[in-house]
Amino acid sequence: MLFNVGFVEAMKLRPDWQCFIFHDVDLLPEDDRNLYSCPKQPRHMSVAVDTLKYKLPYPDLFGGVSAVPTKQFEEINGFSNQFWGWGGEDDDISHRLRHAGHNITRYNADIARYTMISHAKQTLSPARRYQFRRGQRYFKTDGLNNLEYKVEDFRREKLFTLITVELIEVWPENMSDREKLKVTRLRNKVVREKKMKKKL
Repeated sequence: MLFNVGFVEAMKLRPDWQCFIFHDVDLLPEDDRNLYSCPKQPRHMSVAVDTLKYKLPYPDLFGGVSAVPTKQFEEINGFSNQFWGWGGEDDDISHRLRHAGHNITRYNADIARYTMISHAKQTLSPARRYQFRRGQRYFKTDGLNNLEYKVEDFRREKLFTLITVELIEVWPENMSDREKLKVTRLRNKVVREKKMKKKL
């Protein structure tokens, strides 16, 4: 959802952007031959990460660092807004791109290398697999076209722009109440588990 916010706000500042790099903040590139640009097809850039022994975990991976031409991102309706917490949104956008007929490209693993900054690991969202399996039916109704948020603070610095937002939970218009309840229960499972750990 935050990647969608970043895309919308960037397009407000400069509507002629032709390429977007979606980048996890904990990844640092190791090789300057790994060009931050967009080819004709979407590019998965973080092919080899040190914490994964510089190996691609699975062929459809599109998370970490990815480059997508603006028109293609708009064509697939951006990222899903349903993945709260850690995990799932990168697999979903990979599915969206391939469903739209795009081929994910990559540099060789000896070029597309990254170091992951050490940090506390988040708990994987229990809802991610359930949502991913049902994602295709919501490609047209969940993404850029139903994104809602409020900008709380906006600061332009020399090297970056910092935007603080309040995210507003939204549901695809064609999602049933039963499915909304299922997703909500799975999301709340993480909150309950965190509370139990604190008590222990």
